[in-house]
Amino acid sequence: MKTLKIFGLAFLCLTNTLAQSNDEALNTKIKSLEKDFETVLTTSKAAGFSIAIVKGSEIIYTKGFGYSDIENKTPVTSNTIFAIGSSTKAFTASLMGLLRDQGKVNFETSPRTYIPELKFFNSEMNTQITIKDLMTHRTGLPRHGEAWKLFKTQSKDEFLARIAFQEPVAPVRAEWRYNNFMYFVQGVIAERLTDKSWEQNIEQNFFEPLQMVSSTTNIQGLINSNKSALGYYFKNGKTTEIDYKDIGAMSPAGGINSTVNDMSKWMIAWLNKGQYNGKQILPSKYVREAMSSQMVISGRLPKEASPSSFMSNYGYGWFISSYKSHYRIDHGGNIDGFSANVAFYPADDLGIVVLSNQNRSGVPQIITNIVADKLFDTPETNWIGKLEKLIERQTKTTETEPIISIKPAHNLKDYTGTYKHKGYGTFDVITKNDSLFAKFPEYTQWLNPIHPNVFETYYVLDKLNLESQGRSIKFVTDFKDNISGSAIKLERTLNPIIFNRLSLKTEPTDKAKL
Repeated sequence: MKTLKIFGLAFLCLTNTLAQSNDEALNTKIKSLEKDFETVLTTSKAAGFSIAIVKGSEIIYTKGFGYSDIENKTPVTSNTIFAIGSSTKAFTASLMGLLRDQGKVNFETSPRTYIPELKFFNSEMNTQITIKDLMTHRTGLPRHGEAWKLFKTQSKDEFLARIAFQEPVAPVRAEWRYNNFMYFVQGVIAERLTDKSWEQNIEQNFFEPLQMVSSTTNIQGLINSNKSALGYYFKNGKTTEIDYKDIGAMSPAGGINSTVNDMSKWMIAWLNKGQYNGKQILPSKYVREAMSSQMVISGRLPKEASPSSFMSNYGYGWFISSYKSHYRIDHGGNIDGFSANVAFYPADDLGIVVLSNQNRSGVPQIITNIVADKLFDTPETNWIGKLEKLIERQTKTTETEPIISIKPAHNLKDYTGTYKHKGYGTFDVITKNDSLFAKFPEYTQWLNPIHPNVFETYYVLDKLNLESQGRSIKFVTDFKDNISGSAIKLERTLNPIIFNRLSLKTEPTDKAKL
């Protein structure tokens, strides 16, 4: 009975949506893809996903596949809520578009005009960086991702202060470099100019007029709804539940939760020059600019294997590329346990959104491509075959190598203390049960000595299981051989980040759950 009930719900959702479209040939094409959708679900080992397809001003298809909660076998529907991660960025950039239309902000102006305390790493950045540079990822700053993930904070002021100590890897506007902090800054600018929180701005300017009734702006939105999917990750042949990720003050870069039904309305506005149900939600001038190339990501030329796929650029919160000679606007999203892809093809009046509760999943992009191939009547790529090869590599269980420890160069208590980098934050090194641990704001890790002053970091999964993070901490000494700091490779494009040791701490002040 339960299986029949689940099928009935999914079928009802499907038929009600298809009834909105008068194009029977189109409906038949989409319906024919459901077998492929099911194959992608089983091949990928994903818990579930939801899809919606928009044509012009119509939602022509929505449906859920798999489970939002595996243990309780709760089916995914078109109203299941997923975290959409960086697909949030188009919303935040659009706030800038609205504010410009209201005469409150100029894209060519320095963000420091609106946030006087904001400083960058050097004087050139302070004088040259504009709001447009923030929106297009061309400040020269690399990701510095662990400065907000590992060193999470709810304090916007603390994030702003860190930016001054984050090193660039290129001059302003010389290279495209993805950076979440710059979208956080846009959120703060919107707050300063409106006297409203970023969350209130998103809700009042987009969610309410678009009738995105299930969409929210932070982790509480997932926690508080009984329609929220649980997040999962697939590793070593197993699918495991993962906790929701609280990204704190970084929400303008990736904090939105939504459904495919809600996101369809967002796509309709973009496909219709910013209008939804006859109301102008987004300024039409901004929509044209946001969907146009503002920064070259890479000089992607046509290849013999794919001569109709070329161009890799960025607009305002959107990636811009060609897909089999069709102009494509899209942005993915990845956050712990969830993956998303929002794509539309302006010249074809087509939009596709896929949301999944699988961590770093290829499902959203593959489903999007399968739909595009069918609806564009182009030669179909074997996307399922590509997925099978990927999953085959991921399914192979990694043999656990024995943990080998050596005697460190110093007594463990000599390493304890507080370590700080102004661009990242602080962490404590503590001892417990004759072991050394690094206590970061986000989690605590066991430190295993592998060289005299080098320790490999491990997640403590439980009393019997450890998982290497693939990262090491090297403790550095002064001329008296005292521990003076630590070096951690946190940004792949830069040298290891040096944390200065501030104080001694032989006993932990806060015994973390290990």
